Amino acid sequence: MRNSENADVVVVGGGVNGLATALHLRVLGVKRVVVLERDYVGAGQSGRAAGIVRALTAHRHVAEWQLESQRALLDFSDRFRVPVEVHRPGYLLVAHSNDEATVRFSVETAKLAGADARIIDAGEADELQPGLRRGEDVLYAYEAGALYVDPMPMTHALATAARQAGVEIREGCPVEDLLVEGERIIGVRASGKMYHTPAVMIATAAWGRAQLERLGLDVPVDPHRAEMAFFHVPLDNTHRLRRIISDSQACLYLRPEGDRQMFVGWREGDLISSPADFTAEDPDNYRQTAYPDRVRDMHARLASVLSFMQQGFVHRTYACVYDYTPDGMPILDATGPRGLFYALGFSGGGFSTALCVGGAMAQYIATSVKPPEIEWLRHARFAEGDLIDWSNVRKEPAP
Repeated sequence: MRNSENADVVVVGGGVNGLATALHLRVLGVKRVVVLERDYVGAGQSGRAAGIVRALTAHRHVAEWQLESQRALLDFSDRFRVPVEVHRPGYLLVAHSNDEATVRFSVETAKLAGADARIIDAGEADELQPGLRRGEDVLYAYEAGALYVDPMPMTHALATAARQAGVEIREGCPVEDLLVEGERIIGVRASGKMYHTPAVMIATAAWGRAQLERLGLDVPVDPHRAEMAFFHVPLDNTHRLRRIISDSQACLYLRPEGDRQMFVGWREGDLISSPADFTAEDPDNYRQTAYPDRVRDMHARLASVLSFMQQGFVHRTYACVYDYTPDGMPILDATGPRGLFYALGFSGGGFSTALCVGGAMAQYIATSVKPPEIEWLRHARFAEGDLIDWSNVRKEPAP
C-alpha cells in the first residue's frame, strides 16, 4: 500500500509516558519507533501536571520509583544532552497529630528506600517555610531531596531527546483503529494511513479505556475532573513559597511557580475513597477552568496553610480530566491481543514516574517479558482485591 508504513513499535499518545517509552525503546536498540499524537505533544494531562516528585509515601514500591525518578530527572540533561531545569526545594508534609503513626510509617518507608526524610518540629518547619500552619495538633515531616520541574518544558525535553534518538513523532494524527488478526495486533490506522507493526503501546490517559474497549478489553480507568490554580503572593512582596508543601488538613498541595506565584492543587487521593467519588467528565468536552466557589474554598484553605496568603490572590485557574483507577495507581500490562501493551490510569501522578515507567515498558515491549518491578501494577490486581494503599496520611471522607 502506498499510504502505509512499517514500524517496529507504535506508541499511541504523545504525553510523558508515551514519549519516555519511545525514547527508551530506541535506547534498547529498537529500530523504528513511531509516536502518534492526536493533537500536539503535551496536549493532555502532561502539560497540566504539577511536576512534583517526592518519595515520602507509605508504599515501598512507590517510594523507590519516586527516588529513581528524582535521579533520572537530575541526570537527564547529562544523559540525553537536552537542557532541563530541575528545582529541588524539598517537600514538607503538614498533617494532623492524629495521623502520627501513618506519617512516621511513611517517613520510615521513604528512608528505607533511600530518601532523606524525617519528622521535624515546628521551629524547623517555620525556618523551612515562614508563615506555615502551626498548632499543638500539627505534625511535620520533611523530605530534603524532593523536586519539581515545569511540566511542559520537561515534556518537550522528552520529545526532543526522543527525536534525537531517532523516534518519529507524528502530531495531529488521531488513531482511528487498532488492527488485530487472530490473536495478535498487526497495526494501527491513523489519519487515513496504515501503520503495520507487531507491537502497539496505548498511553492515552483518559481516552485509553475507550480505545481498549474496541478490542473487548475492559480496564477500570475512569475520567475524573480535577481543578488547579496559580495564586500570587501579597503585593507587599515580602513573602515567598520556598518549599513543596502538602497539607492533609487543608487537603491541598502546592509548589513554587516562579518567584511570586504558587501552583495549588487538591490532594485528590485523599478526597476519593471509591469510584463513586469521581467527578466524571468527558475529556473532550469539559469546563477547563475552576469553578468560582471551588476557587474561593481553595483560597480559604490555602490561607490556613500559609497565613500570609490571606492577602494573596488567585492569578489563573485550569482543570484537566485524569484517568483514575480504583486505587489511584496505574495499570502497566499487556493483556489482550499479543503485541498490545498499555500504560493507563495514572490518576494524576503519571508525570512523577514517567521515566521509570518508560524504561520498564520499553523493556517489556522489546523482550515480551514483563519486568518484575511492574508486576505490582498488573491489571489483575483489581479482580484479586490486591489494591495499593500508598497515602502518607489516613484518608478522610470527601468534604
